[in-house]
Amino acid sequence: MNEARYSRFTTPAWLKSHLYEFNSIEEIPQSLIDSLKNKLSKFHSEEPEVSVVMPVWNEGMNLFKTLSTFAEQQTSKKVELLIVNNNSTDNTQQIIDLLGVKNIFVEEQGISNARQAGLDTSKGLYILNADGDSFYPPKWIETMSDKLGKDGLVLNYGRHSFIPPEGSSRFVLGCYEILAETVFNVRNRNRQYLNVLGFNFAFLKSAALQVGGFNTARKKWSDGWMAMSLMDIGKISLIRSYEARVWTSPRRLMADGSLAKAFRRRAKKELSNLYEYIFKTPIKK
Repeated sequence: MNEARYSRFTTPAWLKSHLYEFNSIEEIPQSLIDSLKNKLSKFHSEEPEVSVVMPVWNEGMNLFKTLSTFAEQQTSKKVELLIVNNNSTDNTQQIIDLLGVKNIFVEEQGISNARQAGLDTSKGLYILNADGDSFYPPKWIETMSDKLGKDGLVLNYGRHSFIPPEGSSRFVLGCYEILAETVFNVRNRNRQYLNVLGFNFAFLKSAALQVGGFNTARKKWSDGWMAMSLMDIGKISLIRSYEARVWTSPRRLMADGSLAKAFRRRAKKELSNLYEYIFKTPIKK
């Protein structure tokens, strides 16, 4: 990706080809299924350097789009792609089987349990964490795994952007992201672990095992907890490259009813926390 041509207020060209409008498996052309399955077969390495672990729960057609972006990944590394089906009850497993992706089924509900099962099952030296409702740029695997293990780096993470809903523009979303990332930069002073999000971070498997893996006692924030634990034994770092920027739906953002309301809520919340981020002691495990 030519970063000089990237705009915070537009949707990148690579993303548009994965925004299918299929509502069911039956609508997907067999030729597309065959093409994606063939491309994804490169992620069946038995001796991988990299394991991409993707917990999913009832993602259905969202997962099809996510896997479409992985089919276009450009990497020189040996990779396994492992989907952790966390007791889905929709057609998620059917999508997984249709595209021939390696997977395990975890009955016990909860993202922490799913992530730990993925960590235990994966074979790679580097674990890249993804989600089944997001879109990954073509060099995401290569970018996220490139510097792990060098100069004491045990974990890195990337940023994310939101795909505008139909009929809306990227402008408000772009402004929202700029605000959020400004706050992230402040939190980087002593609470960088708060910036690590589960769908876009990577770590050394050996380091994760050293700190005891994911904290399955926590129903939420298992990603930040892992980052906080790993800071005790090495460095964590933000990758600023747009090749590490993941795109996702604004559905959680839109829970407030509109982008404007979401913007105001986030601004009020984070501005009220600035003093705590800068001056108060970080939380301890």
